[in-house]
Amino acid sequence: MLVLSPVFVSSISIKTVNAQAGQVTLKPSDDTYVDSSNPNSNYGGQTTLDIEYVAIDSLATFQDLVWLKFDLSSVPNGAVVDIASIQLYTSYVTGTFNVHDYSCSNNSWTELSLMYSNMPSYNTTSMDSVLVASSNQWYNWSVIDAVRNALNGNPKSVTIIIQEPTPQSSGTSIGFKSKESPVYLTDYSPKLTIHWSSIVPEFQSFLLLALFMITMLIAVAFYKKKTMQNKRL
Repeated sequence: MLVLSPVFVSSISIKTVNAQAGQVTLKPSDDTYVDSSNPNSNYGGQTTLDIEYVAIDSLATFQDLVWLKFDLSSVPNGAVVDIASIQLYTSYVTGTFNVHDYSCSNNSWTELSLMYSNMPSYNTTSMDSVLVASSNQWYNWSVIDAVRNALNGNPKSVTIIIQEPTPQSSGTSIGFKSKESPVYLTDYSPKLTIHWSSIVPEFQSFLLLALFMITMLIAVAFYKKKTMQNKRL
């Protein structure tokens, strides 16, 4: 039993995952935008993702919000994520915008069914903001908190909303290229880049030590019991 106990613990330690850094870049499984002025319209098949926020008066506001969903199943279990960012490429920009990103825990929507009238509620606390003022350029937003939270879910997927929260003058808007945008020499689809510094083992070292100590105690107790039985004989 004393001989077997280290083997037992060793067999458990085989299940651990060695610390290993890695990175993955993902395209969205779904991307679209919603338009408050056409609340029952769907734009899932469009080649651009529009952002607009116009307030004509206190009663008339028009807003377009971008919705992105990414499948995170390719990120290893236990990955310690230290970088997670969304990249979007501008097709056109007719103004200067301070664009924010937000998270949503509801991943049940699809790009071909989402409309302004049925969009899920989302967290209105901004995760990051970027000044967008130029066409034909990549822009990046951090989404690390949303990704870390989503990796604990089942299935592992994350929803990000991109919008301008401050009303702009009429006629100003942004168009980002969607995953339906034609690919010629370069792919300008939205991207989510995730980097992890290590992978947490399935069994932490303190658990292995505890298992080893318990196994040793059982082995010692078994040995003492056998010794006492032999003495009586």
